[in-house]
Amino acid sequence: MVKYKLIFYFFAIFIFKNGFCFQEASSISNDSLIKLDYKLLFDNYKNNIDLNVEMAKKYAKAILFKTKIENDNAKIARAYVFLALCEDDDIEKKIIYYDSAIAYGNQSDHKYYPASIHVNKGMVYDVNGLFNKALDSYLIGLNSAKNKNDTVYEYIIYHNIALLKRKLGKYDEAKILLKKCLDYRESKLKKNEKRPISYFTSLAELVRSYRENKEMDSALIYNRKGYQLSEDMHIQFLFVFNKGILKYHQKKYDASILDLENSLKSFSLSESRFYYDNYDLIEAYFFLAKSYAGINKEKQSIENYKKIDSLIESSNYVISKIRPAYISLINYYKERNQYIEQSYYTDKLITYDSILDYRFKNLNTKLIKDYDTPILLSEKEKRIADLTSTNTKSNYGLLISLITIIVVLFFLILNYRKRKQYQVRFENVINAKTVENEKNLHVSKNISEPLSIDIAEDVVNMILKKIDKFEKNKGFIEINITSNLLAKKMNTNSKYLTKVIKFYRGKSFSPYINDLRIDYIIERLKDDKKIRNYTIKALAKEAGFHSTGVFTKCFYAKTGIYPSFFIKKLQIKDN
Repeated sequence: MVKYKLIFYFFAIFIFKNGFCFQEASSISNDSLIKLDYKLLFDNYKNNIDLNVEMAKKYAKAILFKTKIENDNAKIARAYVFLALCEDDDIEKKIIYYDSAIAYGNQSDHKYYPASIHVNKGMVYDVNGLFNKALDSYLIGLNSAKNKNDTVYEYIIYHNIALLKRKLGKYDEAKILLKKCLDYRESKLKKNEKRPISYFTSLAELVRSYRENKEMDSALIYNRKGYQLSEDMHIQFLFVFNKGILKYHQKKYDASILDLENSLKSFSLSESRFYYDNYDLIEAYFFLAKSYAGINKEKQSIENYKKIDSLIESSNYVISKIRPAYISLINYYKERNQYIEQSYYTDKLITYDSILDYRFKNLNTKLIKDYDTPILLSEKEKRIADLTSTNTKSNYGLLISLITIIVVLFFLILNYRKRKQYQVRFENVINAKTVENEKNLHVSKNISEPLSIDIAEDVVNMILKKIDKFEKNKGFIEINITSNLLAKKMNTNSKYLTKVIKFYRGKSFSPYINDLRIDYIIERLKDDKKIRNYTIKALAKEAGFHSTGVFTKCFYAKTGIYPSFFIKKLQIKDN
């Protein structure tokens, strides 16, 4: 719910602790931007980030240019963070910027780097439902924070990990971490000092953890404490929000509606945007719908369930809470024989179930117990049959429906077989011999007849030794390597080199190099969990490919599966 504000809170203290004057910059050229004072660039970036992202991006690029000239690693890392914050829609580019920031942050002496950047990167994964990757980023950041005695970000990360644990249903573990955060905040207070915002965000999440674990008495006690301590503070709306949900559980539906609607008004205020996310909006609409249903106002209840559907459409944010919302919509239209609407929401639920299955594998059984997918499919087919039977003259419509079902079944079967085939190929890659063993097989097969390729034996042996050294030293990961360049390095000519490679390795030069690279990156992915978080583009570069497309094509040609599938299966196998 409230991890985002923590990052921006400390980020704001760190970057924008001094006031700046605003300057309109829409007409300034890139060259002019570079000439601006460093402080003024920060000022204009800050003032444009919410109003004009493209202009903010220009200032961020100018900051990056100037910091690279100064060769200040901490400032360069900060500039890459600024660029990442400008990329709201392009997740891959956002991650690339954060990876660059981390690389420079690792080389700096700054206390908060690279821990704070790992937190931002983890948040990107988290908000997009990639919870395993988010946790990986948080854990790396936590290790960095501990190494630098950075307790500020250490406890920010504890807070964010607690939120992940709560989403996965690990409420007891989440509560332990949140209480740890509260104790830390209390220990930092000076005499008569007010508690910081971060204290109240952790306390609000502790209330939610108790509430979702059905420990209502504890949730009420902690929420009452938060409400009283946050008096005259804007952050109090978090406890009003929790109070509304707790009132629903007490069957005080009118009071629940009043608190939840007041919370939604607070959510809409600009100063609230760092303290909530889509999870909270979904909960607010969900319990509003349940409360309206409790006082028999079905129309208002359905309207709030539809707001959840609209929110998911716009954000693609899927959590387990949406299942009963869609089931209520399905049942509502089912009771009124409105089969088209029933089918529409059934399709959506099936789609979101598959997303939930991927994102929350450990909770899959619990998530689908109320409305099993096979039942949904059978009811959908029944509704299709009912709709077509209402108009017996519409034989054409019936034929189209039957064809559609057959086509869907065909593609489902095809997809199933393809997944099975990919699984077999994945196992083959996992169990395959190492590159070194394959190389030795080729050599032992043909070493006894060096003269059969019309090259002197001593020359062949010399080239083979240098090829062995080239493979052992991973020379093939050099980008843009050619047979001519390699031949020069080996003090021979490209004709001899390619002949020897063709005879003793059984491949032409390009396939030989590409296969070495693919074998190399496969072994890296098997052994090093860290690089599994790289983008495909970064993996391609790591293996020596100049293009993502060529890397993906070569990976598939050698293994029969795509690199993204291979990485996903490795992560599943680890879990």
